[in-house]
Amino acid sequence: MSLKFSVGLQGSYPVRDYITMAQRIESYGFDEVHVYDDLMFKTTWPLLTLIAEHTSSIAVGPGIITPQIVHPCYHAGNLAVLDELSGGRAVCGIARGAFWEFLGIEKQQKPITMVREAIEIIRRLLRGEHTPFNGEVFTCSEELFFRFQPVRDEIPIFIGTWGPKMCQLAGEVAAGVKSDGLWNPDYVKIIRDNVAIGARRAGRSSDEVEIIAGPLSSISSDREQARETARRVLAVYLPYLHPMTEVAGIPAAEINAVREAAAAGNFERGAQHVSDLAVEKCSVTGTPEDVIQQIEVMAAAGVTHVAFGHCLGPDFNAALDLLGREVLPHFK
Repeated sequence: MSLKFSVGLQGSYPVRDYITMAQRIESYGFDEVHVYDDLMFKTTWPLLTLIAEHTSSIAVGPGIITPQIVHPCYHAGNLAVLDELSGGRAVCGIARGAFWEFLGIEKQQKPITMVREAIEIIRRLLRGEHTPFNGEVFTCSEELFFRFQPVRDEIPIFIGTWGPKMCQLAGEVAAGVKSDGLWNPDYVKIIRDNVAIGARRAGRSSDEVEIIAGPLSSISSDREQARETARRVLAVYLPYLHPMTEVAGIPAAEINAVREAAAAGNFERGAQHVSDLAVEKCSVTGTPEDVIQQIEVMAAAGVTHVAFGHCLGPDFNAALDLLGREVLPHFK
């Protein structure tokens, strides 16, 4: 696979801003644009609708939806409409999700089965199947089918995960596996090995499965300013990046200190606990020259798609310009 590039957008910007952001991302030649469907941020489907209406060639989709609180048939319907609106440019990320403690969910039940069945239901609906589905997590009667004809009966679905068993599922059934916060070549091997296990189970080649790294991103012509921005972002996300943090050797005491500060809403204090090691292993950070070198290392480890994540840099537009004018031309 040739190296692909995309940008992930958080649901925190003014709604109309997504139009110009996506158009600029498309103009620089990125392959895809994703909108996160995170709890308590702006919901992804309306934003994706705006993006699809105002772009013409870039692939567009959620990264990532979860079937934990919304039945897969609703996700399938939104995805089919997005695909029609965009003229067949939709992609879809799906995962077990996170932040469940906010909803009083202590432990998810059968998350791998949940994701497997959700993907199967979405695909059955896109194909127009009228047969009942009786799974361990989800049930659909024979009357659950689209009353319209989707543009495509197959839309690329990637699974968002850091876990080995979910990576195996991606190897079996998905177009790719996306690991947000991944920027450690040592962990790429864990992902690739498990994707290969799943691919062998399904009798397919693991080369068919995209390995998507979705690092938190902070790009600037000022290296130190970029690193400080990365610390502030990791003050929010670092506690949720297990087991990658463990493999990277980031001390549990550091993660606990960041978690405690985040729980108190003091992210500035949390950023003070984020180490240089955490910045290096969980984010793509620095000048364009730094970023090019880091991408080359990750590509050599087996990453086939780099999905630049929130927040791109101290200044979103300046960071996007640096990526579009200096980083992408190096590879494309």
